[in-house]
Amino acid sequence: MINKTTKQGCAGNCAGKSSNNGFKTPTFQRVKDSKGKPIRGVWIRGKQFYARLFIDNGSGQKIDRRVPLEAKTVQDARRELEQLKFLGKTSNLSIRQSQPFNSFRDHYLDSIAYMKRKRTYDSENQHLKQWSAFFGNLPIHQISREKIIKYRTVKIKGGWTGRTANLSITILNNLLNHAKDNGLIKTLPTTGLKPIRWKPKKRPLFAPEQIEAICYAALQNCKHGQLLADYVRLMKTCGSRASETLRIKWSDLDWDRKQLTIGSDGLTKNHESRVVDFNPALETHLLEMNKRRNGSAYLFPSPKSTTTDNPTKTLKGVHHKARDIAGVEGFGFHDCRHYFISHAVMSGIDFMTIAKWVGHKDGGVLIGRVYGHLNDEHARRAARKLKLE
Repeated sequence: MINKTTKQGCAGNCAGKSSNNGFKTPTFQRVKDSKGKPIRGVWIRGKQFYARLFIDNGSGQKIDRRVPLEAKTVQDARRELEQLKFLGKTSNLSIRQSQPFNSFRDHYLDSIAYMKRKRTYDSENQHLKQWSAFFGNLPIHQISREKIIKYRTVKIKGGWTGRTANLSITILNNLLNHAKDNGLIKTLPTTGLKPIRWKPKKRPLFAPEQIEAICYAALQNCKHGQLLADYVRLMKTCGSRASETLRIKWSDLDWDRKQLTIGSDGLTKNHESRVVDFNPALETHLLEMNKRRNGSAYLFPSPKSTTTDNPTKTLKGVHHKARDIAGVEGFGFHDCRHYFISHAVMSGIDFMTIAKWVGHKDGGVLIGRVYGHLNDEHARRAARKLKLE
C-alpha cells in the first residue's frame, strides 16, 4: 500500500517539477504495509521502488542514499532491502557497490530525463537496453574493459558500424561516470579505450532531375505530396537539417534582408541559430510557398492538428512512397543537405561562408576535408571546356 499524501521526511526531492521537455518529476513516497504502517527504508517514485540506506562513504561517515531496487511488489522490495543490508554487513564492498547494472541503468535514465533532450534521452535509452541485455544483473563494479571489448566485438560482427559502436561506448561511459559520481566505482573501465577507426560511407550526389522526380511523384500520388515537395526543395536550396526544417516559422524569414533564420527556437544540433542568405533558387521557392500559406505560423504545419498550430512531426512515410514511385533508390532527407553543400563548393563559394550557412562551427575545416575534392574536380571539368582557339 502506498501513501500518496506524504510530503514530509521523504528521501530526496518531493516537489514535482516540470522540465523543458514536458516531463514532470515524480515524487518520492513512503510505502506502507497492509496495516497502513510505513515500511522503514522502502520508498517509491513513479513505479520504481527504492531502498533508503545510510552508507559508509569510505571515510567513516554515513551518508543518506536511495538505492533503486529490482522489486515490482512491496513484498519483494522488503526482501531486497534486507538482502542489501545483509550484503553491507558481510562484504568488504559498500552496499551501493553491489548494485546490478539493470537497476542502476534505470536510476541513471531517471537522472538524465529532465536534463537532456528527448531525442538524446531516447538514443541513450535504446543503447543502454542492449548493454543491459549483455550485462544483466552484473554488479556495476564488476564491469571490466574485457567485457566491454567483448560486447563491441559481438556488435561489430553483427553488422554495427564503427561509428555506432563508438557511440554505444560513449553512452555507457556516461552511465559509468554517473556511477563514479555516486561512489559506486573509483575508476572507469573505459578510460584509455581507443575508439574504432571507421570511414564514413561515401554519400552519393543525386542529380537535380532525380530530386525533382521524387517531388513530382509526391505531388501526383501522395495525400500530403505538396508538403513533401516543398520540404525537399527547401532543404536542397538552403542546406538545413531535416528536423530543424520542420520547425521553421514564417517569422524566421526576413524578406527585406533576404535572409532565412534556422533554429530560432534554439533546438539546432549546436543549440544556436544561424542565417542563410537567399540564393536565387531559395528565394524563388520561398515566394512560391508564400502564395500557398494557410494561416499557420509554420512553413510545414501538421495536417493532423485541427485545434492547435503545430509543425508536422515527420514526412518519412510520404517520402518513402514518393521515392519508390520515382525509382530513386537510397535517397534520404540528409542528401538534400549534401546536395546544397556540394553545389555551393562547386560554385566556388569559400568554405567559411558555406560553414556559416549550414551551422558548422569549425570555420569550414569539415567542408574542406569532406567536400574539397569536388572543388578540384569542378575546376578540372571547367578547364576541359576552355577553348583557346
